[in-house]
Amino acid sequence: MGMFTFGASNTAVGIDIGTSAVKIVQLKKTPSGPELINYGMLSLPPDAMVEGSVGDPQSVAAVIKDLLKTKKIKPERSFASISGQNVIMRFTKLPIMSPEELEQTVRIEAEQYVPYAIDEVSITHAVLNTVDEEEEGGGKYSILLVVAQKDLVGSYTDVLKGAGISAEIIDVDTIAAINALENSYMQSASSQEGGEVVAIIDAGARTTNISVLKAGILMFTRNIPIAGNNITDMIKDVMKQEFEQAESIKIEEAEVSMGDGGGNEIADVVKTTVDDLASEIRRSFDYFKAQSREPLIHRIILSGGSSNLKSFNTFLSNELGVDVYMGNPLEGIAVTAPEPDELYDKLQQFTVAIGLALRGVVED
Repeated sequence: MGMFTFGASNTAVGIDIGTSAVKIVQLKKTPSGPELINYGMLSLPPDAMVEGSVGDPQSVAAVIKDLLKTKKIKPERSFASISGQNVIMRFTKLPIMSPEELEQTVRIEAEQYVPYAIDEVSITHAVLNTVDEEEEGGGKYSILLVVAQKDLVGSYTDVLKGAGISAEIIDVDTIAAINALENSYMQSASSQEGGEVVAIIDAGARTTNISVLKAGILMFTRNIPIAGNNITDMIKDVMKQEFEQAESIKIEEAEVSMGDGGGNEIADVVKTTVDDLASEIRRSFDYFKAQSREPLIHRIILSGGSSNLKSFNTFLSNELGVDVYMGNPLEGIAVTAPEPDELYDKLQQFTVAIGLALRGVVED
């Protein structure tokens, strides 16, 4: 498993294996910047993916293979990700040392966070920045540790191989989404100069991820097990519908009411879930502020398929007292793919795939 690794190539393919669908994006490197030349989305059978893990490898591989064939995409350089809900991500500070020493020290440091045998996990890290710690005798590295079970990473790798793909990097979807939205959260002078704290809220089907950055440096991340499927399940139960019908009702009719209730069953169901989600986000922000001594979250960037829920952005802004903006993973990327309508209609669902493909066409 690798992360924060960039390379030069003409094209790169990002493969996002989500809860309910596979999303694929192909980017091309050009002198004027990245160009999106192909994309596609194909639904997965029920229980093909379970809680961020591969439930039916043959079905998932078949969907990826079918999507690549239908879209005529040749994945010469491919980048995929595992779900952040099954990954341990921790922040720490370590003395400045050689890369070789750091590799060994990170492994020792990670052991305190790992509830498994150390030889059962893959451990990687990223140096986020260097901080001054005068009272502790000099500068230190701010480090992000990422730990995943080898069996989990292997299950994704095997699925990709079953589809004829050898992934160059198996990333974490949380980090891929952050990569895709860099132009969204680094758009202001205060962001670039280090004064602005931005939260990215990536609301998916099964989980909502919160990432908080200052001057583009990741400082905090947390997965919340409340997301779009919770709303769909409640609509299914209340209205006695199958999951697929309930999902359609959510997309077409559901809206987050701003008052105490929406006056109908769907509005009440939605309000219950988003109230719970907003409470968890607020709790996460309070924890971050207490740990980092940062007094404010200046902006929220929304992404993920569930962020398209009607009035969700306005509701969050009112509840949290923070300006909320929709993220644009295509900012700085030209689109030349044929028939791009579905891409624009479901843009938030392609965020992770775009972030993954950027690994192969943008040089650090």
